[in-house]
Amino acid sequence: MPTATRAPFLRPVLPHDLDVEVVERKGVGHPDTLADSIAELASIRYSDYCLSEFGAVLHHNLDKVAVLGGRARFGDTDGMYDRPVRVIFGGRISKTFGGRAIPVRDILENAAAEQLRTALPGFERITWQVRHETTDSSKFERWFAPRGLADLPERPTAFSNDTAFLVGTARRTTAETVALLTEAWFRRQPWAGSDIKALVIRDGHALTVTVCVPAVAGHLASSAEFEDAVSDAAQELTTQLLNRSPGPVKVVCNTRDSRSGPLSGQYFTVSGSAIDYGEDGLVGRGNARSGLITPGQQAGNEALFGKNPAYHVGKVGGWLVDEASRTLAEKTGRPCRIAVMWRNGSPYPEPASLDITTAALAPSGTELVRDVLRRTDWVPDLVDNQRYVPTVLPAADLLAELGPPTLP
Repeated sequence: MPTATRAPFLRPVLPHDLDVEVVERKGVGHPDTLADSIAELASIRYSDYCLSEFGAVLHHNLDKVAVLGGRARFGDTDGMYDRPVRVIFGGRISKTFGGRAIPVRDILENAAAEQLRTALPGFERITWQVRHETTDSSKFERWFAPRGLADLPERPTAFSNDTAFLVGTARRTTAETVALLTEAWFRRQPWAGSDIKALVIRDGHALTVTVCVPAVAGHLASSAEFEDAVSDAAQELTTQLLNRSPGPVKVVCNTRDSRSGPLSGQYFTVSGSAIDYGEDGLVGRGNARSGLITPGQQAGNEALFGKNPAYHVGKVGGWLVDEASRTLAEKTGRPCRIAVMWRNGSPYPEPASLDITTAALAPSGTELVRDVLRRTDWVPDLVDNQRYVPTVLPAADLLAELGPPTLP
């Protein structure tokens, strides 16, 4: 397993050390995040069924989900759907095992309903439908129609199904934590929808947070009331950040809204999401495994949502580098970056390259990372613990990450 070395004059830069850092968060109600979360939960529910009924996760990749927006017709302070949201399941999936049919359609539709209900505060007021475009096509006759467990070649030893470059970083940077906190802070407001988008720029110690947060029908009566509610929440967040930040903080909200005109003319929704306006979402267009869009991490472009948790490199490799970076950061007390490349067919403990970036790597650090890459216990965390299903983290926990307030 090669480990990268660097010339002494080259100083690796972690996102924590950048002079300027940009981080974005698409909230749980954003159409792209809806597509990611539906794909991931569908894979989990399908995997649950297969493990319970057959003792193994059957071949599937449901990372081709699209959420096509519907249409709400708005009055001044309310709205009603007259065109449904459409959830389209693409990808490939095993529909039989040993000749026994698997209720794929029911599993996928139930997962979609479960996730939409969780993510959208106005779920009960939308109309939606599911289209099934999955296939079992493959050049290998038994890949999606196994006769038994012997037709699953990844058992008992998983291997990378593709060539991929995966990066994990730990701990979260301040900008990353602030982006997650911004969504969590506004989602605590009863009037707020879930299609919240936050962009954080850290320039030295200065933080600028730009956020779009929708109103959801049934809580506010006017544009002025909406603006006041947004401004109050933004000021409270600003105060919390100022009390934990060594530099200035600016929070800017809903830059196109105004106090005039009907409430429905502002960032106003029935569902809590811009799917009301016909906005579409696709898997892989939004947040990474971290729940964030973080160009400073120098990560690859593997999207894991909906991929097979038994062996797919986009998911298993991502889990391994995330666990490796978390473990190393906890051991050293310093942030780190773990970058790994696997080639198609490689066993996971034997990647083609391993690069470790940290402020000070203890002699045992490389072996600690290699020990993590030898682990094989990812399925329970991916499936039972739903490790990568997008969620809103508790605001109190994120505030604690930023440290105690300097003022009472």
